[in-house]
Amino acid sequence: MTFTPRIVAISLLAIGCGLANAKADVPNYEEHVLPILRENCAQCHRADKTSAGLDVTSLKALEKGGDSGPAVMPGVPENSPLYRAMAHIGSESPMPPDSPKVGTEKLEIVASWITGGLRLGRGDAGKATKPLVDIAVDVAKLGRGPDKPIEVVAGLPSPKPPKSGRALPIMALATNPWAPIVAVGGIGEAVLYDAGSGSRLGAVPFPDGELRVLRFSRSGEVLLMAGGKPTASGKAMLVDVRTGKTIATVGDDFDIVLAADISPDQSLVALGGPEKLVRVYKVADGSLVATIKKHTDFVTAVQFSPDGTMLASGDRAGGLFLSAAADGSNPRLLDGVVGGVSDVEWRRDGKSLAVAAGDGSVLVFEPTKGIIAAKWQAHERGSTSVAYAVDGRLVSGGHDGSARVWSADGTKVCESNGLSGSAFRVAFSHDGKQVLAGDWSGTVRAFAADTAATTAEFQPGKK
Repeated sequence: MTFTPRIVAISLLAIGCGLANAKADVPNYEEHVLPILRENCAQCHRADKTSAGLDVTSLKALEKGGDSGPAVMPGVPENSPLYRAMAHIGSESPMPPDSPKVGTEKLEIVASWITGGLRLGRGDAGKATKPLVDIAVDVAKLGRGPDKPIEVVAGLPSPKPPKSGRALPIMALATNPWAPIVAVGGIGEAVLYDAGSGSRLGAVPFPDGELRVLRFSRSGEVLLMAGGKPTASGKAMLVDVRTGKTIATVGDDFDIVLAADISPDQSLVALGGPEKLVRVYKVADGSLVATIKKHTDFVTAVQFSPDGTMLASGDRAGGLFLSAAADGSNPRLLDGVVGGVSDVEWRRDGKSLAVAAGDGSVLVFEPTKGIIAAKWQAHERGSTSVAYAVDGRLVSGGHDGSARVWSADGTKVCESNGLSGSAFRVAFSHDGKQVLAGDWSGTVRAFAADTAATTAEFQPGKK
């Protein structure tokens, strides 16, 4: 049997609970795991019949692995091809083939065994599981910001009142990395607010259809606005934050843009959407420089790495790829996302990539190795958005109407509940002291990132 790409789903929430209750009795290979493997896998993978070079009947053979390398490694279960194959997730062919996956209790045993260090027998202490990613951030090396303070000039037009009489769900929201400015998607426009007071600063029109994406450049001086008309057109506008004037219009897609980003050096724009493609355009002349064709469903998230060398892109089917930013070459699949990719966010030093997933989890990938450094259940009905603060904390939004702040290892710091419907978009303020969360009702709530105390609320188009 060979390992081939496949994206399926399973939740590990129950596993975490099981581990908490069974630390004193971590499963071992000889007593607990081997019987499961003999029943479900050894028919094709044993010493005298090593399909794909894999023998599951000894721990030494499992660690050596087959044609694709080691089958198990201590730590996060999804990093082990054996577990992914048994759980029917990621890029492995399912085990056993042409059959339902093994029962939940048996999967929990295998997962607990991997998490517990691959114990051989009852007296074995197992292997140490060290952190796979350095979560410390040297804030002093993350940049000093623009030479001139970023201030929005007076005289931008006032926001348009909604024709329906109510605000639309907040599908686009961004915070400036160097100034207390928040951009929120409105009716054919982006409305700018002061993050501290919630007061309006003005609006920037988006005449090309629905506004679905807002991004500030890493310099904070350019606002990217993207969207379009479903099944008809997709475009992105680049706007000077200080003046509100359009710098360039980029893209000529055949469907609405659902995901977009501008490269750190402001030379490239990446767009993705229902066409299942990621297109990279040159800002200077609007020319198309790359098309990434690896996705199998709507592209829902794209973001350039902080150094501008890589482009992360995710889709509704759970496909998550890292590609060369300049030309889209060498797309590499990152395994383990369940339920679809809702959002991606690079940490500011580029050492980790956070993903909001449809199964309610937040995953943190170590991009160089392509492995999951951390994963936790963040929301009960799906995670919708994720963002980093400059110091490495994260915030996530979910369909459960909450926005939650996390430390880098997934420990909850605080949460703001009672958002209407879903918290579609979340972001930290430039100084990391506030969180902005936009919900189904069209309301943006600002709250303290350490206590969740509400500091302001506002709605685009409402007086």
